[in-house]
Amino acid sequence: MSSSNLPLVSIVFTSYNHQEYLKQALDSLIDQTYKNFEIIVVDDNSTDGSQKILEKYKDHTNISLHLLEKNTGSYVKASNYGAGFAKGEYLMFAQCDDFSEPQQVEKIMQAFFEHDNVGVVYSKSNLVDESGHAYSNDYTGREKAFKIKCATDAVISGNEMRSFLSFACVIPNLSAAILKKELFDKAGKLSTDYLVAADWAFWLDLAERTDFYYITEALNNFRQHSTTIRSKMKIARQIEEIYAIFYKHINTYNLERNDRQKLKTGAGAVWFWYFLENKGLWLSSFPGLLKKTFTFEKLNFYYLGAGFFKHLKEHFNK
Repeated sequence: MSSSNLPLVSIVFTSYNHQEYLKQALDSLIDQTYKNFEIIVVDDNSTDGSQKILEKYKDHTNISLHLLEKNTGSYVKASNYGAGFAKGEYLMFAQCDDFSEPQQVEKIMQAFFEHDNVGVVYSKSNLVDESGHAYSNDYTGREKAFKIKCATDAVISGNEMRSFLSFACVIPNLSAAILKKELFDKAGKLSTDYLVAADWAFWLDLAERTDFYYITEALNNFRQHSTTIRSKMKIARQIEEIYAIFYKHINTYNLERNDRQKLKTGAGAVWFWYFLENKGLWLSSFPGLLKKTFTFEKLNFYYLGAGFFKHLKEHFNK
């Protein structure tokens, strides 16, 4: 099939202060084996010289540059801004510190051709270090139910995806997925209510609208930066966002009781996960978070305990 007969894929590429990764990230998209694409580059007023690098791509046929003179304040706003220029039937969000395997778009689009009922297709992602060397993948740490379901390429129903998302963001980076643009428009874009978990909220919303497809081959490379010391404020913000997302979802959709319980337990499980990551900061943030999460859930302590037992069960089921 010639490229002129293939659906157009719009790739929104957001950039902010990662000049050291820009060329690898952008070139990995330009060099895709799937050729009917456009790349909408949105640089969010970088201050590190990124815009000078991007200007070298201004004459590329498939690229349109949007070098902002004022920072939007978040990758969410920059992503939504770029999506406003998208002309394709399919939409991908690529981030400037990740990079793609050459056949990522082609293999994802092939899955769409074979399963036209799905609205989102995504793949396993390699976890790579700052030098781009893979040391693990995101599938390794998933819950047992997800691993069983996705041991091979698989359609994931919306209900199944909601269940997986109630425990972890199983599409951990936007760069791993392509979706039908009509779904993005119907969902009202990425929510600007959240700074750190807008993608999680977005996938949860789409789980009520469509089925997903998972590709076991790692087609995306998700860069992990040097570990930074988490502050009590950052932990609190992230946990508050998860509670806000999960409980808004519960209140928005007419979910079965079992599905509501999964999301409530999941919120507790995410909160407990931070204890496993940094016990000292978790304990110091606990009194304030107990009070704040009480505004979402009067039985917050109960569901925190339920989240603990969920982790315990996963540990012994490995």
